[in-house]
Amino acid sequence: MKTIKINENELITIKNALFSHMQHIRKDIKQAKREGKDTSFQEQILQDAQQAFEALNFAE
Repeated sequence: MKTIKINENELITIKNALFSHMQHIRKDIKQAKREGKDTSFQEQILQDAQQAFEALNFAE
């Protein structure tokens, strides 16, 4: 794994994009549940995205 340096604006952009992605996943989960579909795959992706978002809180 390689370490990169990003500035504050880049970090904010990444966090905003990830947050937006999580919102879309939540919307997809809600829709799938209404349709009676299995949401385990989306829920795992959402959990992974949430962990990544939390990890970015520790980025400098």
